[in-house]
Amino acid sequence: MPTADCTILLIRHAHNGMAGRFCGESDPPLSELGLAQAANLASELASHPLTHIFSSDLLRARQTAEIIASRSALPVGLLPALREIRFGQWEGLSWDEVSARDADYAARWMDAYPLLPAPGGEDFAAFRERVRGALAEVVRLASGGQAAVVTHGGVIRTVLLDVLGLPPAALASLSCEYASCTELQLRDGRWHNLGLLRGQQQTKSQ
Repeated sequence: MPTADCTILLIRHAHNGMAGRFCGESDPPLSELGLAQAANLASELASHPLTHIFSSDLLRARQTAEIIASRSALPVGLLPALREIRFGQWEGLSWDEVSARDADYAARWMDAYPLLPAPGGEDFAAFRERVRGALAEVVRLASGGQAAVVTHGGVIRTVLLDVLGLPPAALASLSCEYASCTELQLRDGRWHNLGLLRGQQQTKSQ
């Protein structure tokens, strides 16, 4: 675990045209709704003393980060390790389409979630290590500062597993809205969840 103190605003990218479909390494732009969400978020964050802005290199995150950065003189540092988990053969499909293709595997995937990868997709253990590495890199680069980190729902929920001390099975109970912003602080080698600055995160039955 990283040890240098810093504050991180963990931001999910705004709405895009593939909402409701498996969207991992797919690269859609923000929708009109997403552009408005990102602009509103940028206004709300304008008063925060950001020292760094980082983003997944996927377009939906990058556009969100660039809109936030437009309110400051900060550059956007792209970190490919902040990408969403890859869904392999399920990329771009809806759940109904996935179930129609292979109902048995879809049911097994739901039962084992998040431990069974989509066909040809990324293994959760490898994804989790990638996310931990990305977070450590953010802390290294933003030591002593406050960083906005624009990424994806799966990344944010996976970070929260570690911060909240939850098992992988709890991933399904965490929600993360588009353009939501969660404040985390690292003090003396321990992460603290300071809560939501924007949006809603809650546990939900699956």
